[in-house]
Amino acid sequence: MGILLAIHVLVTIFLILIVLIQKTEGGSSLFASGGSGNLFNARGTSNMLTKTTWVLASMFLLNCIAMAAIDSSHIKNAQTIIDKSEKSAEDSSIQQTPSNDIPEDEDAE
Repeated sequence: MGILLAIHVLVTIFLILIVLIQKTEGGSSLFASGGSGNLFNARGTSNMLTKTTWVLASMFLLNCIAMAAIDSSHIKNAQTIIDKSEKSAEDSSIQQTPSNDIPEDEDAE
């Protein structure tokens, strides 16, 4: 579960960063400043960032589902606080009842 949580935090940070650097409706993004290459021009950057966002969002959702499935299996096997307190109350009541197995000696005094 710890590994999935670490992956989840990293994917979340990368997803936030990718969304923040995408082009807004106003027009500019961090990488879309007139370059001659096809990858880092306005259209290439937009396509790359969109695909990256979809991949990270898919990883985020799949990781959420995996962590929820693992956690729900742990919950089924775990005892609740009420169950634990009832069990401890039963154990203490069993320990407090006197045992009739030991005969009392009336002449001891």
